[in-house]
Amino acid sequence: MDIRPVNSIGANALVSASAPSPAAENDVLVRQVVSAVREVNKSELMGQGRQLTFTRDPQTRQPVIQIVDQSTGDVIDQIPPESALQLAAQLK
Repeated sequence: MDIRPVNSIGANALVSASAPSPAAENDVLVRQVVSAVREVNKSELMGQGRQLTFTRDPQTRQPVIQIVDQSTGDVIDQIPPESALQLAAQLK
């Protein structure tokens, strides 16, 4: 029986071909979150006249979830709070 050694190039090619890239996994997760947010907004679970939003903080790139009053645009609640995002930005 002839067993050939696996070189690093062949092993990496196999892994990258079979495992999804982190960027592709991230895209799938983002699409799932967007879909879930739409469903929550359709069901009015946040209350009438309120909308759930999902964004990323521009400085920290952390996900931010907000409950927004649709008539005024005011943020009713936010996770994580603005103070936590500011602290994270200062620590970078």
